Amino acid sequence: MRWEADERFKKRLERKPRALQAAILETISRLAENPRHPGLQTHPIRGRRGIFEAYVDRANRLTFEYGDNCIVLRNHCNHDILRRP
Repeated sequence: MRWEADERFKKRLERKPRALQAAILETISRLAENPRHPGLQTHPIRGRRGIFEAYVDRANRLTFEYGDNCIVLRNHCNHDILRRP
């Protein structure tokens, strides 16, 4: 499955440390291959219809939604401060 990300998503990614950038890109790759990959622990966000969360690592998450035959990436952040999925 292909994925899309807006410029805001990409700029935030560029500001992350290299190791975290690599982990986020690996998560995106797994998500595109298999959104139900067990390592991603993908699940819907409670109270946010149609928005899902996937684990990058223990502390960081990636939010996304499904578009027309693609995954639309929304946000990536530390789980504790993820306020706007």
